[in-house]
Amino acid sequence: MARKCNVTINLGAIKKNYLYAKSLSPNAKAIAIIKANAYGHGAIEVANQLEDCADCFGVACIEEAIEIRDSGIDKTSILLMEGIFELSEISLIEKYNLIVTVCNSQQLQWILDNEFSSPIDVFVKYDSGMGRLGFQGDEFTNAINLLEENKNIDNITLMTHFSSADNLEDATTNTQINDFNNALPSKNYPTSLANSAGIMGWSESHNNFIRPGIMLYGSSPFSDKSHLDKLTPAMTLSSALISIKDFKAGQSIGYGNRYICKQNMIIGVAAIGYADGYPRSAKDGTPVYINGVKSKIAGKVSMDMITIDLSNVPSPKIGDRVELFGENIAVDEVAESCNTISYEIFTKITNRVYKTYVQ
Repeated sequence: MARKCNVTINLGAIKKNYLYAKSLSPNAKAIAIIKANAYGHGAIEVANQLEDCADCFGVACIEEAIEIRDSGIDKTSILLMEGIFELSEISLIEKYNLIVTVCNSQQLQWILDNEFSSPIDVFVKYDSGMGRLGFQGDEFTNAINLLEENKNIDNITLMTHFSSADNLEDATTNTQINDFNNALPSKNYPTSLANSAGIMGWSESHNNFIRPGIMLYGSSPFSDKSHLDKLTPAMTLSSALISIKDFKAGQSIGYGNRYICKQNMIIGVAAIGYADGYPRSAKDGTPVYINGVKSKIAGKVSMDMITIDLSNVPSPKIGDRVELFGENIAVDEVAESCNTISYEIFTKITNRVYKTYVQ
């Protein structure tokens, strides 16, 4: 690997974060969310790491579930959080031993009309204010009743998803909790409300199943990042300096002449760019870490390279490691400088970046 652009995944950190989520809600089961290739961390590797402790895995689609099953993980339950997308997938629920979410009337009818060899477990989704998937009003109760009466159905769990739990000052989450509770039928079914923000900030939402997602990977769902000290970063993105040059005051750096040197400076080039998944939207001043100190980006991110102000970096030289985020710089800090969120940064790391796994 000559081009030293790589990402290191600390699997032990992911397990530690999962157990921390469990500790916040010790009476609940925890569905480890590993959709989108475990938020870019590697679904198979993460699932193998958590297999001995995870109560369930959560994925977005049947292809993600099959990938996990084909890797040899066959004992841990897998929840299809968006259900099935077409009728042809229904036979795969039983084949791969999956729990399916029922989100709309079409999915409901497919489930009701199918003959399973043994009853399956389902989650039924209620739209309490997210405005995406899920039943509303009487349709929710009707769906539950139809599933309850069907011989193909075993355990029924009721779920919803928060739209604003990452804002502790917003009353929306309390409104959603109350709306969900008011929509529940008289029979006492298990329920699932809490995503990462719900787990960390809204204890009243924990109930029977929690769903840790972004917190598994060491990133906080909250904008103030006050909870980061409780989480362990799992992904470290790094590269190396490939050029160091002196520039005079007034010279420009990078595309569009966005950065103009205010004084004589040393500028370094690191081998990473938006083709590797590093955000093109990174502002001048976005932090990087070199030789024990924080430095900053100077100039637009290009496809394969970034330019860095080395003025405060001790004895920089070609080949020096450049950390973009991870152990020394929180991904959330980088995300803020890029007007995005850590979820997007994690999931956009491309195959060109070499991945290594550590415990």
